[in-house]
Amino acid sequence: MFIRSDNITSPLGWTTHQHFEALRQGRSGLRLQERPDWTATPFWAALFDSTALDEAFETRLQPHAGRHWTRFEKMVLLSLSDALQHSPVRLDDPDTIFILSSTKGNVALLEQQSASHPDLRLAHTAAKIAAHWAAPNRPLVVSQACISGLAAILLAKRLLDHGRYRHAVVCGADEISRFIWSGFQSFQALSDEPCRPFDSRRKGLNLGEGCATLIFSATAPDTPGVRVSGAAISNDANHISGPSRSGAELSQAIGQALEQARWNAGEVDFISAHGTATPYNDEMEAKA
Repeated sequence: MFIRSDNITSPLGWTTHQHFEALRQGRSGLRLQERPDWTATPFWAALFDSTALDEAFETRLQPHAGRHWTRFEKMVLLSLSDALQHSPVRLDDPDTIFILSSTKGNVALLEQQSASHPDLRLAHTAAKIAAHWAAPNRPLVVSQACISGLAAILLAKRLLDHGRYRHAVVCGADEISRFIWSGFQSFQALSDEPCRPFDSRRKGLNLGEGCATLIFSATAPDTPGVRVSGAAISNDANHISGPSRSGAELSQAIGQALEQARWNAGEVDFISAHGTATPYNDEMEAKA
């Protein structure tokens, strides 16, 4: 499976290139946030400026701006549209499957609407976005907490490897709301300063919101690109919110992915870890 196009949309920018430049310059999207409607105490997070988000949506998706879209859906549409513009893959192609990955979706609507609002259902949101691009296939939804994005990529790989589709458009997104913030706060998982993953002085995580899209094809593009060579998944079966302390299950998934890719560990140049900066998760990942 090969990557044909990609996008990152977050408080740091609207394109992957803008994010790469921000990384090169050492810029972070973290800011000390003051949200008295959430908490009396300022906290560190990477949040969109809602005005900037609306302006970007109006400017970049002018033909589509007339319909009502939630804040979460605007993030998805911005990311999807940019990735699709730089790829020959089309969502209205019967050989393309759309996969939406999210932990909470439009859960912010709970603070404004009743629990029966249709947009609170991820399947409804995915269908709404797919219909916008006249996608003929029923979209798929992956919602598995923090691993949702990687699980969606693994699902796309399996579908393409087995010839179910020739292309897959995977979009992962989440926004931060009072509901999300209070949930992490109840776990005492939030740091009162910029987080320090894998540091002995780590205190916890910082929340952020954003969206990313990857467009895959089963066959290699004409120009050199990125190939997804191996993917695997495991289940700690440990605790509803806590990882296995040993890291054995994560190590198993890593080993299976390497085996599928036919690599050995010495060929790995870069590891992108979860790195939540929480005591137990960082320890588990370090062991793995």
